[in-house]
Amino acid sequence: MNGILKSLIVSLTVSSLFGCIILSLIPNGILKEISKFAVGLLIANSLFIPFSNLKLPSIESFFIIKDHRIQSEIDKASNQSKDILIKLLSENIESEIKKNLSSQGFSINKVDVSISFNDKNEIVIDNIYINTNYDDKNEINEFIKTNYDISEEMIKYAEI
Repeated sequence: MNGILKSLIVSLTVSSLFGCIILSLIPNGILKEISKFAVGLLIANSLFIPFSNLKLPSIESFFIIKDHRIQSEIDKASNQSKDILIKLLSENIESEIKKNLSSQGFSINKVDVSISFNDKNEIVIDNIYINTNYDDKNEINEFIKTNYDISEEMIKYAEI
């Protein structure tokens, strides 16, 4: 603020002195009236020059900051919805597999399904963890493979 005030005082002083010198050299008459008007414009212009040199943030920068914040909130909400979707889907798949295996007569304690999103934003089943007897392993593999189209490499077992 002090820099603006100093610049304002200097520009007004210089333009006023310059105007006084010019007006003292011009004789009375119509030319002096025109010169007074021109000097008045020069002094008025010297009032605005310091303010024109101010570096104010543009209105666009406020929108860019808000847009960046909005985009980060959108990304955060998207990630949260993906996490919720993964959790719900894995719970539904786990209960469905456990129910179908139990209805086939297999002794199943727990089923855990690991799900993620791939690069194309598609849901992919990474692994299925089954807590059961090793005696049922081949039959369970065949059942899951035929009913859910999941390869044997994705199925892991834990013995009870």
